[in-house]
Amino acid sequence: MKWAKKRLKHLCVDAGQYGINVSAQDYTPSGHRLIRTSDINELGQLRSRESAVYIDKHLNVRHTLQVGDLLLSRSGTIGRSMLLGELEESSTYAGYLVRFRPRPGTEPRFLAYVAASSGFQANIESDAVSSTIQNFNAERYANIAVNLPPFEEQHRIADFLDVETSRIDTLTKLRNRQLNGLDAHLQSHLSQVAKDLSKRYGDVRVRHVLQKIEQGWSPQCEDRPAVEGEWGVVKAGCVNGGIFDVTQHKALPVGVEPEIRYRLHPGDLLMSRASGSVDLIGSIGIIPEDFSSRMLLCDKIYRLRMDRTRMTPHFVALMLRTHQAREKIKLGISGADGMANNLPTATVVKLPLPDVPLFQQSHIVDDLSVVQNAVRNSKNTLALQLELLTERRQALITAAVTGQIDVTTARSLSTSEGVAV
Repeated sequence: MKWAKKRLKHLCVDAGQYGINVSAQDYTPSGHRLIRTSDINELGQLRSRESAVYIDKHLNVRHTLQVGDLLLSRSGTIGRSMLLGELEESSTYAGYLVRFRPRPGTEPRFLAYVAASSGFQANIESDAVSSTIQNFNAERYANIAVNLPPFEEQHRIADFLDVETSRIDTLTKLRNRQLNGLDAHLQSHLSQVAKDLSKRYGDVRVRHVLQKIEQGWSPQCEDRPAVEGEWGVVKAGCVNGGIFDVTQHKALPVGVEPEIRYRLHPGDLLMSRASGSVDLIGSIGIIPEDFSSRMLLCDKIYRLRMDRTRMTPHFVALMLRTHQAREKIKLGISGADGMANNLPTATVVKLPLPDVPLFQQSHIVDDLSVVQNAVRNSKNTLALQLELLTERRQALITAAVTGQIDVTTARSLSTSEGVAV
């Protein structure tokens, strides 16, 4: 069976079309759904309508979509792709996406799987690394070479991958549900403990056990991590998930003097104050005791200095992760979802905490840490399984679209091998 090497543009009706450029001010309550790069998930699927945005404009022909179109991200999530199936509503696509429309004789599903293969992604990565341009334009996509079998074989490969990737995707969804369930279990446990403590000891506002609350400094930083001897400024996402992640930072440019008053120290209690996602605002993290990196607080993070004669940072961190605290944080956020959401200082200092005697707080923290560690270990196991499923999915796609496996004789691969159900 003869395979032919052709450039992507020769497999499509044109060399790619850019999406419509609009700003958030142009969004309307209804109209055409605007598909953005952020609306496409890691599996190349359209996210739910919960985060959808709309525009009410007349669409130029080049901005229309139809079944079988392939969308490729050209900025941010470069290389991420989505094959258009039956759309539930009139839709168009945003400027950071490029639309390719396969010509007759090219199976759209096969082309979408090629775009998800490791070879296609490697071409994008190598080209992007060699260029200083921070996006991957239509011309560069259009010139990527694709190995193409006869149409009938394209169809067989696509059918095979539809079945096999569906099995992997089902397992992936199950593991993600289990991950979410673990988080919900931990929060429910913390919330019940907090309720019992409040009932026994009463509550006190954060302001009454707080020495100081401050936000940091966000100079223009380099888009890379700091190396040994350099200073870094943490990102807003450094406390997402309830654990301080030192890798979430950018290097302070050489020659810029660090604002030493914002240096992070072991035991510092940090809280996210700004994010595009309401669910991430108010995330809490504590700098570990063995921390020694030269890191600075950014202006999207609060540092809460507690009166340690009243409350320990670890106890406060746990109590601010409860349902009760989260609801008050959400109610106090200023801004619209997806826009500039901020957590005012006034909201933070009014948050209630169980007024537990200091000498008992360490025992409560130790007991809750046991539960936290058990949940964390389970999450790590699930995360590893998800990583293996992702690797297996791409390896299977790559093998099929490059002819490394004969899909007409290949047995159905066991996607659950090595991954407990």
